[in-house]
Amino acid sequence: MRARFMPAASNVIVTRPLTGAELQAAGWTSGQMAYDTRQLLHYFRLMPDNRFLFGMRGGIFDRPRERARLARQIRADFEAMFPAWKGVETPWLWSGLVCLTRPLTPFVGAVPGEPGLFAGFGYHGNGVAMGSYAGRLLADLVRDRAPETIYPAAMRDAPGRFPLGRFRRAALVPAYAMRARADR
Repeated sequence: MRARFMPAASNVIVTRPLTGAELQAAGWTSGQMAYDTRQLLHYFRLMPDNRFLFGMRGGIFDRPRERARLARQIRADFEAMFPAWKGVETPWLWSGLVCLTRPLTPFVGAVPGEPGLFAGFGYHGNGVAMGSYAGRLLADLVRDRAPETIYPAAMRDAPGRFPLGRFRRAALVPAYAMRARADR
């Protein structure tokens, strides 16, 4: 599966539990996950304990200076989207890699050219839910059974390879720059 996925960073901040008055001030009434329409989108949701999770695409390199810049950026983006919460503390911050594919869909199936080998990847940051779903599909496929759950055609074909092989993450630099420009 060499070069068929792109590791990309995602950054998240989480507020302290918000009060009813704070939620009302921002007009937030739902626990439903949401995202904006940017190219490099933000995603957010109210958690069951009233903490608010806010995430965005991360950096290219994991270096102290880059981490500090992204911490400032995610906070600034949060405050721009939710000005009523400008003074709300965000005591939690983390980042991690997500797995992207060229067609922007997960892959679940047999590995081409490797009889008896199966894989599931490319969950684009939705790994908890999608990983469980893919695992169920893979359990049936490995046993050579028709999947008991829906197996979308878009997930069946192995994704194409990213250019540049092991250096493919370098392609994120111009891709992020173009998308950031489109977001302005």
